[in-house]
Amino acid sequence: MVRNILSNRLLIGLLILVICAVAGLYLLQMQPPKEPIIIYKPVEVEEPVAKPPPPGASPNGHWHGDEWHAEPHETHDPPETLVPLEPAVEASRDYTPTVVEIPEGITDPEVLAAWQRVDDIANNIWEWGGVANAETPGLIAKLMPAPDGFSGPSGHSDMEETFNLLGSLDTNDPRTIEVLATYYCGGRVGGVDPRDMLVEMGVPAVPYLIPYILDMESSPVLRSRALEVLCQIGERHREGLDGIVEHIIVPRLEAILAQENPDYFEGRDAREYLPRLR
Repeated sequence: MVRNILSNRLLIGLLILVICAVAGLYLLQMQPPKEPIIIYKPVEVEEPVAKPPPPGASPNGHWHGDEWHAEPHETHDPPETLVPLEPAVEASRDYTPTVVEIPEGITDPEVLAAWQRVDDIANNIWEWGGVANAETPGLIAKLMPAPDGFSGPSGHSDMEETFNLLGSLDTNDPRTIEVLATYYCGGRVGGVDPRDMLVEMGVPAVPYLIPYILDMESSPVLRSRALEVLCQIGERHREGLDGIVEHIIVPRLEAILAQENPDYFEGRDAREYLPRLR
């Protein structure tokens, strides 16, 4: 009986070994194969060596394979891509000329010619190098019609806002003259800036200023403003005014000094500028 027990234990041990061996083989088959380890060796890059030309050949040639060409190698530059330029949009130069009212009863042909020159300037304000500014029409629309006491229909009742708008006007654009003359000579604003801007505009400003110096219903102070600007323009551009200084501005200065008690401001301007313009 002891022999049978030992025999059974031996069989059980062998059976366990077989089962373990089979299980081990099964587990080995189920595991994924390991990736092979690859060792990369650095490769030395050989710099290309220019092959010399054949003996006696031109050094400016080049090799095509094993054949030598005496001409230099052609270079193929990429074609230039031309971008069409958009045409510049010019600002409009449209404007409505001021109406020049020539006094009736003029018999002196030189005086009449001077007034006709005023009308000619009014209809050709661009002949003195003016440059249209695209923003000018918008600024004019904000400033005109000029307010009466800064409470008019234009809506800009604030004095500071008005000065900012006037300061934004381009003195190279003669269409702004009417606005500046209306505000400065009409008494809406004062100061040296509007005056200097009008003087800078030169000849095209003359047709807008002359009516103010001849308006006897206006304040002498306001007439004096226009007179001062006209006299300064006359000094700078006398030749371009063709008789306007001699036959319109100077007679007005003489008429002021001929008064028994001329206004202080007009009299001051007349005494200052008459000797310089005669």
